[in-house]
Amino acid sequence: MPVIIPLIDPLIDPLIDTAVTDIPEASMADTAATGTGASDPNDYVASPCTRVCRIDGRTGLCAGCQRTLEEITLWGGMTADQRRAVLACLPGRRRDKRRLIRWRRGEGP
Repeated sequence: MPVIIPLIDPLIDPLIDTAVTDIPEASMADTAATGTGASDPNDYVASPCTRVCRIDGRTGLCAGCQRTLEEITLWGGMTADQRRAVLACLPGRRRDKRRLIRWRRGEGP
């Protein structure tokens, strides 16, 4: 009988609760399913990935780029406008993360 090996990393999967996205445009899942990602080479939007790929169990965000697992997974199938919407959310997420770290250290807001 063949052995089935799960493809999900057991060190990351338990940390994932739900992926929440702030993108008000068309559903990213629908975009990925239809394969209607950015097709105009002049409208290319680069990934914010920093190669520090760890999902924070408390926030559900990547420690490096601050995207959700859903945003990371669907990035390749997103339109340029959807990618820009994700990028627009990242500064606020970084700011919130810094505030939380200062609060935990007792440094105040």
